[in-house]
Amino acid sequence: MGEETTQRLFFALWPDDAVRKALEALALHRAGDQGKRTRTENLHITLAFLGSVDGRRRGCLEEAADELQGRSFTLSMDTLGWWPRPQVLWVGPTDIPAALLNLVSDLKLACQRCGFEPERRPYQAHLTLARKVRRARLPDSIEPIQWPISSFALVESKTLPTGAEYSVLRTWPLD
Repeated sequence: MGEETTQRLFFALWPDDAVRKALEALALHRAGDQGKRTRTENLHITLAFLGSVDGRRRGCLEEAADELQGRSFTLSMDTLGWWPRPQVLWVGPTDIPAALLNLVSDLKLACQRCGFEPERRPYQAHLTLARKVRRARLPDSIEPIQWPISSFALVESKTLPTGAEYSVLRTWPLD
């Protein structure tokens, strides 16, 4: 009997082209040639990281996501931040909408029901603009990027010699 294949999966918010273009411009302007910018096609906000998932557990996750009753919302990406320890330049919302916190909480419960260990740290909505940024001079404010959220996605991550490659496997609408 062969080993069942697994996929590295996570749930995420996936930007449309207009938001992606604005995020790319922000990364270019703020990270410049510092560090390694996140590839434009990989820009996203992780909702729940799942790790290595077999077909049975993926089916459980998809069924659980089918049951979610999330609401659509708008994220105002208005804060630029830098974490010195992982050397990450990121952008995120100052105010996290209740609809996002509810979605994350519902996904966490769904993941637990499917046998996944929940993340213990409090959820922090952020989008990684660049990694290996040794030093960052942060402005007092940035022009907010308005990101209307009307769905969430199940995404596969593949590590290739050229870097991470993400593929959206499925999306679910938010009301």
